Amino acid sequence: MAECNKCGTSIDADESYDYQGKALCEDCYIDVMNPPKTCDPWAVHLAKSTVIQEGAQLTPLQEKILNLLKEHGALQAEEVTAKLQISESEFRNAFATLRHMELARGFKKGMDTYYTLFNS
Repeated sequence: MAECNKCGTSIDADESYDYQGKALCEDCYIDVMNPPKTCDPWAVHLAKSTVIQEGAQLTPLQEKILNLLKEHGALQAEEVTAKLQISESEFRNAFATLRHMELARGFKKGMDTYYTLFNS
């Protein structure tokens, strides 16, 4: 048994993926090869259409992120991940969907990136 160099999950040698000399599990390999894109016009269109037709269906993590931003205002990714005790990858994946639904957005303040509610 090998171990994923990114998340630490045990993986069979024949189920590991090599990325830049590191052995990764399938989930981590997909994350590095196809990271979520927050600025994707087609994803925004689809997400907004879905919200209008079916109503917003948020995951528990997406709801926690939105509630945190409502309560604390603009936060950096490190603050969100620390407060919710989640990985940066989990935050980025959940945030990308919130951005596509135009519920949350990111902005630069100097050299730092902050995350806030879309209409803030």
